[in-house]
Amino acid sequence: MPIQLRLLAIILAVLFFVYMVRLVRKDKAEIRHILKWLVLALIILIGAIFPEMGSRIAHFFGIQTLTSLALFILVGILLVISLKYQMSLISAEKQIKNLIQEVSLANKKIKDLERKNDNKE
Repeated sequence: MPIQLRLLAIILAVLFFVYMVRLVRKDKAEIRHILKWLVLALIILIGAIFPEMGSRIAHFFGIQTLTSLALFILVGILLVISLKYQMSLISAEKQIKNLIQEVSLANKKIKDLERKNDNKE
């Protein structure tokens, strides 16, 4: 791996890490959601510092280049993250639907009670 590419990867990983920490500090993100991105930045940093290790891992799995291994791993990680967020979205949609139904029932009861009170007067 050329030294320029290694330096670029190190700089980008550090900047990404700092950006994630700033998001948490400014209360724009929760640490439990940012943790996976911090781990990803750490993996990129380690890969940039020790590129030989990545090449050895790639060859161990029968992959010709480190780039192919990195692409494969990153696509896999992003698929898992995407699936996790999709499951969270489905859960939130169910909760919203249940809350809408509860509010509608509560509004109906309130209107029924108001009608009863109006009829008594």
